[in-house]
Formats: sequence, C-alpha cells, structure tokens
Amino acid sequence: MSTIDDVLNKMKPVFRAREFIAALGGKAAYAYVALHRLKRAKKIGSVRNGWWAKKGATLEEIACAVSYPCYLSFHSALHAHGLTTQIPRCVQLAVCRKARKYSFAGGEAREYRMKKEEFREFEIKEGIPIANAEKAFADCLRLPRACPNAILAEAMNEMNIWKVKKMCNKRMLKRLKEVDGNA
Repeated sequence: MSTIDDVLNKMKPVFRAREFIAALGGKAAYAYVALHRLKRAKKIGSVRNGWWAKKGATLEEIACAVSYPCYLSFHSALHAHGLTTQIPRCVQLAVCRKARKYSFAGGEAREYRMKKEEFREFEIKEGIPIANAEKAFADCLRLPRACPNAILAEAMNEMNIWKVKKMCNKRMLKRLKEVDGNA
C-alpha cells in the first residue's frame, strides 16, 4: 500500500476530492481525514468545495481545472505571453457554455462564452490551455469589456495583424481601428 504522500505526488496540481478517494482505493472517510491532515501540514490548500490544490499551484492552473473545458484568453493570455505589462485583476477564461464568475482561494476567475466554432487556436503550455497571442488579441477585440483599448495598444506592436484580421468580423475590425489607426 502506498503512503498518502505517494498518492499526493501522483495527483495533478489541482484535483477533486473524489479523485483522491479513488487514488487511495475508495476509502472516503480515510481520504477526507488525509486531505485535512495534508492541509494542516500546508502541502495542499482548499480551493473551493470539493477542489484541492497542491502547494505552488498557480491561479491559472486552478481556474483552468475548475472551469474545464476552457482556455486562458483575453488580458490574462496577453499578459502570459509577455505582451503587456499590465497585470490582470482576475483569470480570464474562454468557455463554450454559460459563463460564470467565481472566487476561489487566492483569486478570482471570470469566464466569457465563446461560440463552438470560435473555441479554437489554443495550446497546452505547462499544463495550462492558453490561446495563442493572435487569438487572445482577437478575443479581446470581440469582447470589449474583457480588455481595455490601452492594453490592446500596448500589445499591438508584437502582433501579426494579418492573422488577427483573419479572425475578425466588421465590428472587431472597427475596434481594431480605434486601437490603432494604421490597421
């Protein structure tokens, strides 16, 4: 039989209590006691009801696990790609279902609904699904409340504008012109 620490090492950075129970062999009462002992030892933290995170898990990892299926986009992705110096106030995610806003231990996540055909052009980096730079920029153009024009103007210099324009409709192209008159 493996020890609790061995089971914890096999878990993802963010996991559900039921996954931990299954890894321990289905002993729920013992698993909950073990989870609270690990929490007291500061090896894990409670994220929200039924969700746990290992010490060192990032806010992006936590939000992507709780909101799955999703990908990091908008201002959060522009910051992750190093295209803006402005730090986002919350983790912004694109989802294909009804969007929601929620808080968790140490942070806040905001989801934005995308159409299924727009839910594309993202990759997994360090375990986090993240939109490529042009897709994140286009998503910001699509939903003005997700990212102010000042942040888009800062990121504009590093963008491949032709790739961005391919993803844009008329309304998005109009906003692109507002951000940069040369577009």
